Amino acid sequence: MNVTRRQLGALVGAAFLAPALPARPASAAAPAWKLMWAPDPAAVGLRAFETIEDDRADSHPAGQPHIYVEGDAFRFNMHTADRDTSTDRQRQEVTGNRNPDGYLRWLAGETWRVTYSMYIPSSLKATTTFTHISQTKMPGTGTSPITVTSLRRVNGVQTIEHKIFESDTLVGRTELEPLHDKWIDTEYEIKIGDGGSGSVRWVLRSGGATLVDATRTGDTFLGDRVRPKWGIYRSLGDTSGSLQNCYLLLRDMRAYKQVQATATRLEAENATISQGVVESNHAGFSGAGFVNTDNVAGAYVEWRHTAAAAGPATLTVRYANGTGADRPADLAVNGRVVASGLSFPATGAWTTWASRSVVADLAAGANTVRLTAATAGGCPNLDYLEVVQ
Repeated sequence: MNVTRRQLGALVGAAFLAPALPARPASAAAPAWKLMWAPDPAAVGLRAFETIEDDRADSHPAGQPHIYVEGDAFRFNMHTADRDTSTDRQRQEVTGNRNPDGYLRWLAGETWRVTYSMYIPSSLKATTTFTHISQTKMPGTGTSPITVTSLRRVNGVQTIEHKIFESDTLVGRTELEPLHDKWIDTEYEIKIGDGGSGSVRWVLRSGGATLVDATRTGDTFLGDRVRPKWGIYRSLGDTSGSLQNCYLLLRDMRAYKQVQATATRLEAENATISQGVVESNHAGFSGAGFVNTDNVAGAYVEWRHTAAAAGPATLTVRYANGTGADRPADLAVNGRVVASGLSFPATGAWTTWASRSVVADLAAGANTVRLTAATAGGCPNLDYLEVVQ
């Protein structure tokens, strides 16, 4: 006889009462990520950026424009004939984050996060010298990078890596060839500060699998402000024969600033539950328990939240998944799905808890947030929803 998670939980729960996490206030001040920049390429085009460095030496007029919108992505073309103002290198890049009311300023003491998807074709290869596809710099002529994402050959192997430039601190690295010709997701977080007060986190994912998630401390401030750059910037000194006509695609670009906001925790056991029960047999939950839904598609938990004002909010679901398989679910706000098939990967045990976050717009006043199982496995065990706005 197959025993469901609900049946097994009831049996174990009758014999053992697991301790809960200490309670915390329903609302408290907490760091949060405020969405500051989310350009729609089709709507704003290259006005999404502060400056455009498209063949600034006018070396290849026949290839212009090298940077333009293609569908829902920004495209950067590089030809072997292209030259920068320093003729030993090539550059097709954009800088900064521009909104209708001006460009964003990343300042000392602040923490910023950018996320985007990129498509690196097999024609864009790692080289023996430098090939940068993302940088942060202080604006101004001749300034060195602060951080760089590069395609570099290491002992003959093509890799993609991220470094803090001045100290040559490697944040993370993985092989490039398995990532060619597919969309991969990048998350980059920078705490801007001198010396040890600065830090960088770099995350690289492919097909839902996390390949790199690494953090290093280092000097991330030179002066004035920090400005991101994207595109292709490479040396002509490569000795591996890897330089050829190529391109890079970027889409779903977002920039978030860390701010202090109000965090409201909504316990799952107090929410509306369809096809599920409240249990307390797995340690590590907060409040009085957690929700264990039936193993069926369509099971859901729906929370109600009153927002002081309309605007974006970070919705974080705390969960546990003791199976070996993903348990995707659809997240809807006020009846509209804002994250379809949101992944809830295995956590290794029912007592090991993790979090998934989504940024979505809330209405002023009453809101509903519903998480609905997308497969016959049901939802993961759900501890709470935290709303930060």
